[in-house]
Amino acid sequence: MAKQANKIKGYFQIRWIVIIVAIVVAIGQTEVMHILRWGPDWSLPAAYVLMLVLSVIFYDPEHTRPNRVGRTLAKVFMFLMIAINILNVSLLLHGVFTVSLHVGALDLVLAGGAIWLVTWLTFAFAFWEIDGGGPEARLMKKAEYPDFLFPQQQADAKFHIAPADWHPDFGDYLYVSLTNAIAVSPTDTMPVTPLAKLLMGIESFVCYIIFGVLVASAVNIATGTVLNIPAK
Repeated sequence: MAKQANKIKGYFQIRWIVIIVAIVVAIGQTEVMHILRWGPDWSLPAAYVLMLVLSVIFYDPEHTRPNRVGRTLAKVFMFLMIAINILNVSLLLHGVFTVSLHVGALDLVLAGGAIWLVTWLTFAFAFWEIDGGGPEARLMKKAEYPDFLFPQQQADAKFHIAPADWHPDFGDYLYVSLTNAIAVSPTDTMPVTPLAKLLMGIESFVCYIIFGVLVASAVNIATGTVLNIPAK
């Protein structure tokens, strides 16, 4: 009975993590939408709230196996966040090189910074969502093979730096995403499946572009050039 109660408690902790990340990402992406001036500001928060409500409706912590509907909704949610982030990066890049974005240089830098922050959190959520079949599978120890190989999971270190039943939590994926977003390459944790490699590659590429845009904008500010873009 106590074991089942702990499992249910763990499920609800998982849901709260998703909600917090979704709120932060929605705020960041909405701010970028406002700066880049595309779409109504309410559309993203409305879409994310709808996805969260659906995930709660179809979520049942009593399941002995991960809920298929809940897993599908989580994956749709994940790819929606990634797609919108890539769209924001594309619009930012297009605005810089075509001088068609009607914002000041400071707003351009803020937009790039917001996109980077959202990219970090979005891919942390994505890594957490796919690894080993999802958080529910990892929590119930039904994960067959990992998508990411952490140092604690390696056979020669497993019993020296972590307990034998160690499994990563959301903080570990935040760290993996952060190092990948800064170094634009994996560091101590390796992707071992095609999907994990694809997601890490996309994050690295997006962050590489963001850094380039931010550096270019900083140079323009330092030289007093604002890309001939009128301030708002």
